[in-house]
Amino acid sequence: MGLLTNHRVWGALVGLGVVLGVVYFLYLAAVVNPQKNLSGLPLALVNEDRGGELASEEVNLGSEVVDRLTGADSPASDVVGWVRLEDREEAFEGIRDNEFYGALVIPGDYTESIAAIASPPEIPLAIVNEDEGADFGGRRVGFGEEVVDRLTAADSPASGMVVWSEVESREEALRGFEDGRYYAAIVVPADYSERLAGMLAPPGPGSGGAPEAAEMELLTNPRVRPSVRERIEGAFGGIVDSVSGAIRERILQGVRRAGTGVPPQVVPAVADPVRGRVVEADVRGDEGVLPAVPEPAEIEILTNPASGQGGQIASNILTGVVRGVSRATGERLSEAAGERGASLLPEVATVVGDPVRTDVTEAVRLGENSANGGLPFFLAFLAGISGVIGAAAVYALPSRFPNGPVSRGAGRWTAWLLLGAGFSVLISAVETGVAFGLLDAYSSVGVAGVFAFLVLVVASIFFVTLFLVEILGYVGLVLSVIGNVLLGLVSSGGFNPVEALPRAYQVYSEWLPLRYAADGLRALIFYDGRLSAGLESALWILGAYALGAVILGYAVAPALAVRTRRNGGSGNRAGAGEGS
Repeated sequence: MGLLTNHRVWGALVGLGVVLGVVYFLYLAAVVNPQKNLSGLPLALVNEDRGGELASEEVNLGSEVVDRLTGADSPASDVVGWVRLEDREEAFEGIRDNEFYGALVIPGDYTESIAAIASPPEIPLAIVNEDEGADFGGRRVGFGEEVVDRLTAADSPASGMVVWSEVESREEALRGFEDGRYYAAIVVPADYSERLAGMLAPPGPGSGGAPEAAEMELLTNPRVRPSVRERIEGAFGGIVDSVSGAIRERILQGVRRAGTGVPPQVVPAVADPVRGRVVEADVRGDEGVLPAVPEPAEIEILTNPASGQGGQIASNILTGVVRGVSRATGERLSEAAGERGASLLPEVATVVGDPVRTDVTEAVRLGENSANGGLPFFLAFLAGISGVIGAAAVYALPSRFPNGPVSRGAGRWTAWLLLGAGFSVLISAVETGVAFGLLDAYSSVGVAGVFAFLVLVVASIFFVTLFLVEILGYVGLVLSVIGNVLLGLVSSGGFNPVEALPRAYQVYSEWLPLRYAADGLRALIFYDGRLSAGLESALWILGAYALGAVILGYAVAPALAVRTRRNGGSGNRAGAGEGS
């Protein structure tokens, strides 16, 4: 009960609460709102678009996308730091060097793909002239040729989207149906001129019965989509009306020149001298597959899943950017169609509504058993905390051994370093064995390389912690736990990218051992051990920490030994916090 009434005990607990409260604040301040802190996330931007013609103008829609993304009103200007590169390969290399969390690549045919969606579809029609001609006015005439010339002329009554092909026979047109070359065929029958000649001849008093109107036949292709077939049939009706009107005018002109009237029995034929007939052809193949629906344009996203949470954030941003580009492009195409007064085929309208799609490519392979890109961070964290625990264990060794006390000084520091080196090798072997032996974790390089790097990680944090406890006692251990473990968790870029941390934490992470431990392991596990992917800087920084701690330890060891002798103490006073 004396403990409960001891003011020093309660003071110590309150003090500990205050310290932990500060630690909690520092920890949570870095993770509570990463979206708010996110700024300058490095993403690559590549425009390979060759440009093209859209609405009779030469444009480069890829350049327009780039200008919009990098301009002052960019939808991601607050969070993204765009880096423009020359080509896709350069973006790949940048991601494999861990320079970018992702990349946006506009392909070379981007403008052409958008133009193909915006352009009215071409409708290829065949025309077959089977007309055998007729004698008229003392000469041989072929009115079927007039039809062909009229339809293929610049002022053709057919829609401007029709592309005419004159073929020799009906059989040739049907073969074109089967291989998709023709969507329909207009056939001028063999007796076309003969029937028209009978109507064009001036009617005499002893004329026979009513002449038969001439016919033009439309052969439709069942492989053509119904919406396009309806347009073709509508165009055919206009063609027949145009040809029939021209023939009617010629008949009436002949009647006026002859100065005679039109016999009643001839009136129906004269009123509509050319009629149309629609026949569906019997062809092989799937129905309703022509024309092919235009493919949406694509913008490629290169993702970097090996960068952990930052890669996922980048992927979400890039996907949202492409959705915004698609929405704006769809509105532009719809407005252009409205200005032309053009109606869109249902299949085309679907693509116009969403004309730009995302093509996602993983620039770095994660492999199985890689903790979704988090494996390097977890290995680094375990190695870091192992270094701290190992240093604490060495410092807390009993102060006296059978051979006598352990005195402070260079000798003890050397012994501690040798223990630390042995511990680093041992614990790194255990961690490597568990991760890559028992759990078959993924690595792009040999396990030996990862093991050697883990030895450096454990040793550097072990030596730094040991130096802190050598000069500050258990206070130094607490500082190492807070700096390397607690704050190291949020400042290392493991949970959230460094760019999503408050500015103070970003500065702190620049010299944090755990940050470089994670970067180095990421380069080894996912980036084929490339020095440029963060491994080189990790080796330099961690090596500097280890060597610096060793040198500083030897520098202060004599002074600490002298102070201990003056105080009348020797060795570790584990639990008493010597040096604090």
